[in-house]
Amino acid sequence: MDQVTLGRTGLRVSVAGLGGGGFSQLGMGTGKTAADATALVRKALDLGINFIDTAESYKTEAAIGD
Repeated sequence: MDQVTLGRTGLRVSVAGLGGGGFSQLGMGTGKTAADATALVRKALDLGINFIDTAESYKTEAAIGD
């Protein structure tokens, strides 16, 4: 996975990110389980994605944390 520097922070992040919110909420908004969401996050990490958008209001932080 290609990476870029995030602004002036010096942090390297993947050019693709994983969003934890929106309609799908990692699939949990469309009928998937928290275990399915956790598997999705793990797959993203395996693919080299290290930029994950989350917020308390998305209600996906536990799945992302797992």
